Amino acid sequence: MDVKKDKIISEVRSFSRFYTNILGLLNQSILNTNYSLTEVRVLLEISITKDCTANVLIDKLDIDRGYLSRIINRFKCNELITKQASPKDGRLNFLKLTQKGKQVLSELEERSNNQVWKLVSSLTDEQKQKLVESMEYIKGSLSFPEETFKIRTYKPEDMDYIIKKHRELYEHEYGFSSIFGDYVEKYLYQFNKYYDKAKENIWIAEMNSSPVGVIAIAKVDNATAQLRWFLIEPKVRGKGLGHKLIKTAMDFCKEKKYNHVFLWTADVLKTARHIYSSYGFKLTESIDNTSWADKLVKEERWDLYLDHDKE
Repeated sequence: MDVKKDKIISEVRSFSRFYTNILGLLNQSILNTNYSLTEVRVLLEISITKDCTANVLIDKLDIDRGYLSRIINRFKCNELITKQASPKDGRLNFLKLTQKGKQVLSELEERSNNQVWKLVSSLTDEQKQKLVESMEYIKGSLSFPEETFKIRTYKPEDMDYIIKKHRELYEHEYGFSSIFGDYVEKYLYQFNKYYDKAKENIWIAEMNSSPVGVIAIAKVDNATAQLRWFLIEPKVRGKGLGHKLIKTAMDFCKEKKYNHVFLWTADVLKTARHIYSSYGFKLTESIDNTSWADKLVKEERWDLYLDHDKE
């Protein structure tokens, strides 16, 4: 390891330990109440997320489903939140803060704000300004803002990228064999050959002009579409790109007046399943698949019916 690389790693790790300790001090004001930091994060997400569901929270906060269920039940018992059935799908419940919930969150945020100000109040104005600028620089350097992602319609030369990434990622992350890659290749080239521009599309997500994700809508008939080839590269996961691609595909389906959208996925694709569920897709079928990997994989069909009258 060269000196420069060694120095950078050492300083980043040192800063991480320092900042973790600072966060511990800041969170103490919250932990002195009856609410944990995770519970406060859940309250905050419910307050700022439109049409918030349990699956949306699982995806955003990377939280265990059972743990989240206990938190939601506690909030409901304490009258901090309500559950409201979706007008488009009665099986889907939206979480909303009650007036009491908003008050609790406001008090917790005030405690946190006071702690932060107490931490920095002894600094001069110049030091405070430098601190803010330094934090903005660190965030900007180590994050991928949503606006860095560009989503465009595919070109025939994108076929190789889509096939290559499906082969690589599914083999590396899930142990899928070449049979799966051959399956993707066969139907992808079939899609390209019979591509109906008026009712179908593949979208490529780019960052810095390089592809980092893909999604497609394939026509089954004039009323039914299939969502296919949804993939996000690991380096950009957790940045909201998955939701952005799904929204792009679903907006297209609504524009083209599809009444029914379905997809096939696998039980091992946990994050993708959470995203599908958050958009109203329901698991309707599960079958055993022994051809894609050494271990048994459950292939799953998920369906969504679009109600254009309620849009």
